[in-house]
Amino acid sequence: MFLFGQSKRNDSQSLRSGTVERVTSRMFAIPSDPGLITDPEDARSRFHDTDELTFGTSAVPPFSVTYKGTEYEFSVADVEFSVEEDDPSLASLNQEELAAALRATHALGVELMFADNNMDSYHLQIKLLHMYIPGIVALFDTNAHRVHPGRWVQLTAESRVAPSPDYMITIHAVNDSEGGTGSVWLHTHGLTRCGTIELEILGADEENWQELGNSLNQIAHRLIGDNRFIDEMEPKLVGRTGDGRDIVVTWQRSEWSFRDFPEDIVGGPSDRDDEHSMNMGVIYLYAREEDQLEGKITPITEWADSLSENTVFFKTTSETRRMKALAQERVGWLKRLYRELPDKQIIIKIGLKPDPEFGFDEDQYEYIWFESDELREDGFTASLTQDAFYVKGMVEGVQRECGYDEIVDWRVFTSDETFSPDNIHKYIGRQG
Repeated sequence: MFLFGQSKRNDSQSLRSGTVERVTSRMFAIPSDPGLITDPEDARSRFHDTDELTFGTSAVPPFSVTYKGTEYEFSVADVEFSVEEDDPSLASLNQEELAAALRATHALGVELMFADNNMDSYHLQIKLLHMYIPGIVALFDTNAHRVHPGRWVQLTAESRVAPSPDYMITIHAVNDSEGGTGSVWLHTHGLTRCGTIELEILGADEENWQELGNSLNQIAHRLIGDNRFIDEMEPKLVGRTGDGRDIVVTWQRSEWSFRDFPEDIVGGPSDRDDEHSMNMGVIYLYAREEDQLEGKITPITEWADSLSENTVFFKTTSETRRMKALAQERVGWLKRLYRELPDKQIIIKIGLKPDPEFGFDEDQYEYIWFESDELREDGFTASLTQDAFYVKGMVEGVQRECGYDEIVDWRVFTSDETFSPDNIHKYIGRQG
């Protein structure tokens, strides 16, 4: 995609901690004005202090910037660019953006080494790109092999709330092209810039790979969201299945995991190139509490059926706060969708205070979805979509008067799309 040096991976250190040497995070963007590339102005002059960013005095790269009390160094790049029309990563672009990407021969980029807070680092890099390249048409995240439309870049850069971890990583699914085993290999891209291994699932199949891919995505979010990765074989509670079983995950380095699967499985040793041969770990489960003591691990594929039925993956406290802050920041979009979309269903997540006898801390809430048919300027009436566990009398169908300041998250469903605070750029793209 880019004719530019790729980040080198290093597996010389022990993988037991799940941590590896961070690689540089590289993002490139196509500006709406090609003149920014063919006749670029001095790069440093495009960066200026804001109430969030304070830049150092160096006039040549690497430049420095302080964000949320942490100093970062970054560099800029003017690189040759090419992309094929059938590249699946372009699916997020509309027709106008796609045409611009296919015409482009050069792009401008920002390179950054993440600090300890992964999401702050990721958000900062997008802010820098937005400042450096006015009028971005499309952003290419080379670490995650992912493309984002310029409308998403603008919304994200101008927000004080980091985007969902969904945007920072990608799950790739590789199947048996010759139809032999029918297995599917799932693996992440984008985690090594966080200083952690990439995660994978071996042994998925054509019926369960999508649900297992979602599970892998949620597990990755949880592990990097704590900004501290788990050790090899260390248990981590990440959720609960619909039939009431705790989902306790761990990982094992890939080269030790091949013995647990058929030799001809997709994703086996013969399918590995340099990029996929180091710094990777296969996700497993501890199916029972005693398995943790015995070191007995179970491939997550054995729980595929359970994971497809009403599974709940837990959110970190920081992710819950992030979701609430973004839902509040973009509540105006919720009201706009209510006014402009003729046929829709609106559900809104509210935090309910548990009853005292359950012993929750003062700052803990039970988060539950309500459905609302009418949004007023001063609030809305909503009906519970399910029973609350820890609030007496709050059962499915009960109505409640709610204020917009109580909103933790929201969804607007239409026949062909679901809109949320994190993907409202899709509505902007649809509106042209």
